[in-house]
Amino acid sequence: MPDYNRITVPNTLKDTYSFEEIINLREKLFSENISQLDMSRVGFIEPYSMVSFAILGREYLRNTGKKLTLVNIPLNINQYLYRMDFFKTGIFENTDKLDPKYYFKRSSLSKSVIEITEIPGKERESIRVISDVIATFRKRADNILKYWLFGSIVDYFVTVISEICQNIFEHSIDSGFLAMQTYSYSSEHIVRLVISDSGVGIRESFTGKKEISVDSTASLIEKVLTTPLSSKRDFGYGLCQVNTIVEKLGGSIYIRSDDASVSVVHNKKYNSTTKTFQKTNLAPFPGTQLSVTLTT
Repeated sequence: MPDYNRITVPNTLKDTYSFEEIINLREKLFSENISQLDMSRVGFIEPYSMVSFAILGREYLRNTGKKLTLVNIPLNINQYLYRMDFFKTGIFENTDKLDPKYYFKRSSLSKSVIEITEIPGKERESIRVISDVIATFRKRADNILKYWLFGSIVDYFVTVISEICQNIFEHSIDSGFLAMQTYSYSSEHIVRLVISDSGVGIRESFTGKKEISVDSTASLIEKVLTTPLSSKRDFGYGLCQVNTIVEKLGGSIYIRSDDASVSVVHNKKYNSTTKTFQKTNLAPFPGTQLSVTLTT
């Protein structure tokens, strides 16, 4: 007999765009008394999907008082989640406890990651954690950025980490998560930094700024990426500065908030062209999820 309290998670944790299929399951998750997620079809998870998955699980825990249980996790996926400290967040139950003999080794050669880390929503605690994250990044930068080491790239990423994490305690009114990893997918080498929260979202954080007029959340996201705006200060350079840095690096930035997303792709391979893509009327998802990506 089918288990009506279980959802089978599709194999769509491969990138920022395909994760939308997981978000589309959110309403069913809350309305049909789902208690288990079957992970048997999942073949790959990248950092944005992992962190957003944690945000989804935390929302479920907060709303129901119960943890979702992950079942039938493939060994390679289980190993990755353990390596990234995913289960240390305390958000999910895992019926497939991994024998320590199957753990990925954490040698100096495997430190091309920053494990999933909670960024507190309170300033003092947040500053301490951000400082620790930056110190870890600097120690591991040679491995994390091994395909991109040039000029001031390490300092650039330090600025990006600091600016985006600061937004969590300044704007979101919630805590968030950070993760970073270098990995290979298809024929590309990818480094991806992800910082996400489940707070009020970008549109809500700007409700007090009557002088800012936009027709959609996507338009507001694009505006804060291209204009020095802040919802807390008269002059703010956070996301605008981040976008400028990503442009210098020839990378891409993806922001999703509430029911909209914006992708800005700076491509140095093709005459330094920049392309911006807006999506509106997406399935609602709390907070703001941000991904910065470089590819070879």
